Amino acid sequence: MIGIGLAPLVMLVMLIGVTTICSLWFYTFWHEQRRETKRRRIAVLCRICGCTYAIQKKSPAITVCPSCGSRNERGGLPPI
Repeated sequence: MIGIGLAPLVMLVMLIGVTTICSLWFYTFWHEQRRETKRRRIAVLCRICGCTYAIQKKSPAITVCPSCGSRNERGGLPPI
């Protein structure tokens, strides 16, 4: 059997806990960035009224704003 003292055991458990929490934080941050990028690809910002609306991926290049009815060119939102 492997003999281990109390201090190294506590350090090992703390190291495993911190590593798990950091890994989950990095995964959540990465996943949120991907989701925001995907949202920005399908969103259109109206040049007249400033309304933001989503469109289908296979929709035409020029869409009509649901709020004011003006025509807008398809293009992603500017990055934050």
